[in-house]
Amino acid sequence: MKKLLFAMAIMVTIPATSFADSDIKQEIIDRCRSQMGKYGASMVKACVDQDIEAVNAIAKYPDKYNKIVARCMSQMRQYGFSMVKACADQDIEAETALSNY
Repeated sequence: MKKLLFAMAIMVTIPATSFADSDIKQEIIDRCRSQMGKYGASMVKACVDQDIEAVNAIAKYPDKYNKIVARCMSQMRQYGFSMVKACADQDIEAETALSNY
């Protein structure tokens, strides 16, 4: 039951863009405008595109990484979904390496 609730929480938090609600898209756009707006529209667009790509990738991670994704989401979301993805990717890589020692 815990796993199902956790999976549902992740799905609500980081849906794929094909079914992403407008709140997630607006969060991405607002953050990118705030952080990158002084560099021009092309940089804002690049930021938005990267975060949308990251949301899609995160949504496809196997369930066994839910704890890592949730931790990275709580720690890095304010910096964008690209940073959440980088955090998760690095932790997954480190976890794999540690298991080989």
